[in-house]
Amino acid sequence: MSTALLRLTLFTKTNCGLCTTAKEALTRVQTKIPFQLDQIDIYAPGQEAAQKYMFDVPVVELNGRVAMMHRIDEPKLIDILHNAQKSDSQQKK
Repeated sequence: MSTALLRLTLFTKTNCGLCTTAKEALTRVQTKIPFQLDQIDIYAPGQEAAQKYMFDVPVVELNGRVAMMHRIDEPKLIDILHNAQKSDSQQKK
């Protein structure tokens, strides 16, 4: 049985050291639990996320809900992703 990949969105901005660290952490977590990662620069033209997250980047959303912000706690994120996978598989039954 194949399952759809979880989708995370990383809200970031240029010249952000915490964002670089977050991307590295997400890459490590992705080797343990595969997921699709979308990256959005909050200051890109047409983005409305700047008002929402301008003081909080990096922000990671899972299914449109904030999972983490400022720093990535890798063990906690792994738990969140495991729980999301379980929830998805139970809903498909």
